[in-house]
Amino acid sequence: MENRDTTLVSTNGKPIEEASLRKFEASLLGEVIRAKSERYEIARRNWIGMADPRRPGLIVRCVALTDVRRCVDFCRHNQLQMAVRSGGHSMAGDSFCDGGVVIDVSRMKTVQVDCRARIAQAGAGLTAGELDRATQALGLATVLGDCSSVGIAGFTLGGGLGRLMGKHGAACDNLISAELVGADGKLFRASADENEDLFWAIRGGGGNFGIVTSLEYRLHPAGQILGGVLTYPMAAAREVLTFLHGFMISVPDEFDVVIDIGNTGMMTSAPGITEPIVNLAVSYCGDLKKGEAALKPLRSFCRPLSDTIRAMSYLERQSECDIRPLVEFGSSGGLMALESGFIERLDAEALDTVLEFIKEAPSPFWIAAQHYLHGAVCLPPSDAMAFGLRRCGYTFRVFAAWRDASQTDASVEWVNSLTEALEYFSGGAAYVNYLTNGAGEAGIRAAYASNYERLATIKRKFDPENFFSSNRNIRPQTRASEQDFCLSDARN
Repeated sequence: MENRDTTLVSTNGKPIEEASLRKFEASLLGEVIRAKSERYEIARRNWIGMADPRRPGLIVRCVALTDVRRCVDFCRHNQLQMAVRSGGHSMAGDSFCDGGVVIDVSRMKTVQVDCRARIAQAGAGLTAGELDRATQALGLATVLGDCSSVGIAGFTLGGGLGRLMGKHGAACDNLISAELVGADGKLFRASADENEDLFWAIRGGGGNFGIVTSLEYRLHPAGQILGGVLTYPMAAAREVLTFLHGFMISVPDEFDVVIDIGNTGMMTSAPGITEPIVNLAVSYCGDLKKGEAALKPLRSFCRPLSDTIRAMSYLERQSECDIRPLVEFGSSGGLMALESGFIERLDAEALDTVLEFIKEAPSPFWIAAQHYLHGAVCLPPSDAMAFGLRRCGYTFRVFAAWRDASQTDASVEWVNSLTEALEYFSGGAAYVNYLTNGAGEAGIRAAYASNYERLATIKRKFDPENFFSSNRNIRPQTRASEQDFCLSDARN
């Protein structure tokens, strides 16, 4: 493992004086980790357990709002690059930077649940699993992802897709308000009544407008559900996915499915599996009798290798996604390639594409089509808030893993080629939370589509210097380009 020294240096190349650094450290309630610390190498690992190639000068683990504000002031005053981290699940590695400061809010884990009003006030450091446990103790839940270690802040700010979205919309649709520290170090509250433009922007606009420290969510009753996995041999892939394509057209809003195809023991819904399989991880979050009737055609059209669907608590279903195999592989030196996209339909042409690539797949590989968008998540207009992905379809991820360096080129090429081939079926859409660095500027603009120009205008208002740039970045709109945009609107 590389162990070179890292100095805290401003963006203009000026080192930060030790006296200034010590004064900053003394002002904080949280923990400061310098590059020479024994904890540094562990602290800069990403969510899979792999060391990020970038080396920040400082990692600050904030425990209070005052810590976040002092970090922002220190970075701005000393012209330091900064990145924000909570759950650390950014697929593009936005949680790190070189030579600057990582502001880690993962220890800000306060939570208050008002069961009468069905509202949760949650600290930005909470993970999905932690918030689920707090709300499920009272029989309630909000829309969160199915990986318990994902941080709620980044998940929600990027839109937030989960198994309750067909009934209750995306996570950002259930956000009532948020508190965030702006580029000037001031605290803002964004809601339908305060800083309405900022509230529009943070619901899908990611971390471009400030560091969120607290989020307020709308909660919904969530008790017993039907959940489990239908597992089929790879030989049945065409039959299974063809049936599913027709079945999904008229499924109830309460239904959710994640499709896993692969031969890797790191598939989250089938840990330990090494033979090629197709998994349908299904959930019906509603009346159990209605759920049994709704799922009957899916469970009976073709005999699966196994059927684990049963009644369980919503919390149990949310807790079943296990990423430990990924973490163990990554932390032990394994290598991975991962890309993502969106497909509107899993029709014969799309299925032909996938199955052709599987014939040449590396070992191991994993293709996941996740959380079919339908129902409530597709109802709002695409410009109701920054999150504009309001169409039926699947987000997907393509994954390969290897230990032998000689397999690197072939594995990366397979992942990239399949992702590019599936772009034909995207309808030009993308999900910002799944964007990787490979998506580039084109991917960001695809994710925001017609909302991008408005986001750039709001960015200029709240962060004109683009201080918050370690993210899927929206650049502040210049006055000249805004004027051109307004003139174009007037002509239309």
